[in-house]
Amino acid sequence: MKIFYIYRDYKGRRKKYGEMMTMCGHDVIYMEIREKKIPNQVKIKHIKKHKPDIVWVYTPYYISRNVIPKETLDYIHSKNIPVAMYSTIDPETPWTEDLHVWKEIDYLFIHYKPLSDYLKSKGLNAHYMPLGFYPDQYYKTTSEKIYDVSFMGNSLNYLPLEKDKRSTYIRSLRGYNLGIFGESFKDRINDIPVHKFRSTKEQRGVYSKSKINLDLPFVNYRHPFYEGQYHFKNRFFEIPATCNFLLALRNPEALEIFPEDTIGYYDDSIESLKENVHRYLKDKQTRKKMAKKAYRLVHDKYTYLHMFKKMFKIIGQ
Repeated sequence: MKIFYIYRDYKGRRKKYGEMMTMCGHDVIYMEIREKKIPNQVKIKHIKKHKPDIVWVYTPYYISRNVIPKETLDYIHSKNIPVAMYSTIDPETPWTEDLHVWKEIDYLFIHYKPLSDYLKSKGLNAHYMPLGFYPDQYYKTTSEKIYDVSFMGNSLNYLPLEKDKRSTYIRSLRGYNLGIFGESFKDRINDIPVHKFRSTKEQRGVYSKSKINLDLPFVNYRHPFYEGQYHFKNRFFEIPATCNFLLALRNPEALEIFPEDTIGYYDDSIESLKENVHRYLKDKQTRKKMAKKAYRLVHDKYTYLHMFKKMFKIIGQ
């Protein structure tokens, strides 16, 4: 099958989707867009030139922001070329307002289970398909432990500080030896050192040097529609893939993937977070045992290649 893949890369993760497609036996034509808010980048001439069997878009943003304009979409549909997507929510609008966008996509492989369930309820061909990791980027990495607790990622500081749960939860752990990586936290947690990071190598290093690697899956988007929602991202799989201990927020979607004997959990309260940080810091052997179980689980079931094989099975190719 010839796949026309439209994407914009991020930390070496997105272009590699095409590599997974190739490993599944397909031919991939890559089109990297310049920026996700510049309209009219994908022309009818691109589709005519390559004559793909399927068009794969990285995100619905490319449709809602006219990166792929209506005339190009209409041409794709007129030629009965299916459109597929392996992505998640558009953070700028509630997904209930984007049904016209979702309807343009024939195969909706959705990272976020509540969104997948909603789209199914509207009669769309949606399938819950979580994120994964690349074993060549995230593999077993061991080191002497330096940090009690670490977090690597963005603050997602779209909300005022008093509503920013990511920063609030980090600040609640003052007194521990923290490793906080992500420049966007600098204006949010001024009394805690914040470090830069850029590469997967740096991430593996920090994961291996941390007794507890923290996940903070709070959706800090502006629209009140997203208040109180949780959405885990790449670190949810990448930390266990390095055979290091993950402490995550307990919620049904997470528990479907990681049983409670594979990663640590805390409930959505600062008291529960602090209680479980204290608990696991005292128990090195339990952390090691759980990390090994989570490591085996993700390498057996949650690489990106596993995900793409499942998607092509659904597509029928």
